Amino acid sequence: MVELISLCTSGLEAAPAYEIKSHGYNIIDSMSGKVKFSAPLEDIPSILNNFRTVDRILIKVGEFYSNNFDDLFDKVYNLNWAEYVEKNGRLVVEKVKITNSDLSATGAVASIIKKAIYEKLKSSYKCTIWEENEVIYPIYVYLKDNVVTVALDTVYKESLAKRGYRTQHVSTSLRETIAASMVLLSKWEAKYTLIDPFCGSGTIPIEAALYASGKSLKKEYVCEKWRIFNEFRHSFYPYFEPEEINYRIYGYDKSYKAISIAKENASLANVKIHFEKKAMESLESSNDEIYFISNLPYGMKEKDNTKDTYKKMRHLLRAFPNGKFYFITPESNFEEYFGRKANKKFKFQNSGIWVWFYMFYQ
Repeated sequence: MVELISLCTSGLEAAPAYEIKSHGYNIIDSMSGKVKFSAPLEDIPSILNNFRTVDRILIKVGEFYSNNFDDLFDKVYNLNWAEYVEKNGRLVVEKVKITNSDLSATGAVASIIKKAIYEKLKSSYKCTIWEENEVIYPIYVYLKDNVVTVALDTVYKESLAKRGYRTQHVSTSLRETIAASMVLLSKWEAKYTLIDPFCGSGTIPIEAALYASGKSLKKEYVCEKWRIFNEFRHSFYPYFEPEEINYRIYGYDKSYKAISIAKENASLANVKIHFEKKAMESLESSNDEIYFISNLPYGMKEKDNTKDTYKKMRHLLRAFPNGKFYFITPESNFEEYFGRKANKKFKFQNSGIWVWFYMFYQ
């Protein structure tokens, strides 16, 4: 078993926690932007291919207390780096984040850690020169309250949020992992209709369709080339048997351009979704249990207009008495405009903007 650190949107830790538990893994700890859990090493390819709400998966190499550079060097050196890094592997310190610690210079911390790892590897492999090859081992370092966590990033460069289907987007598009988090936290199932009345470039409906179909999100990962995965490298390339899923997912928007982009993105994602130019207040009523999941329109230039739009959304309450509604918006008074008190709400950051996730399900 190895300890893994899933990186996610700060404030949305409940989504990866739900996903981790649903796959049968045990959560070790949860904190801002991270959920730690344990899993067999051989499960990492499947985790990377199938987890929908996380941005990266790190393998924790070690964690310890340190408040000076000599101690930092010694404790990093004492970790078993040869267990993960092959001879002549190339180390890249990808990120150093320091919070409330005596060691505050990120550049110096990165330099000491990299030097300690190289010295340990040269000792382990009994060599005096380290001739780097093309196998990259990205390193993440967190230093908080003098506690150092050192980990290897299995992804590198583009995060898991980059699915590859979104070549175009609109100004308020959601990151794919946030859209997937909204779908998972709504507890939506494919037997129910899902509607995004402000679909924009279609990210929420597309993520819902990918989730319903169970399609792998396979992309390239830096760890595919690591020696520790030699025995089960084939697991990075799963065979997916196409399955006909009868889901009903609809995306509406008043913008022709947004609908056009959404259709193109859905085609690239190879999912079938009904997208149509239609205003929210024109949606026809139904007594069915329908899930409405949406990133609501907002923006400083349209502040007054968005408030009017939020008030018009009361149409959804009247037209869909059995509906369940899951919306994100920066508007702290949305419940007042919508005309109903949320069953649950919490804040997180979306592209640097603090937003509320409102959940109306009873």
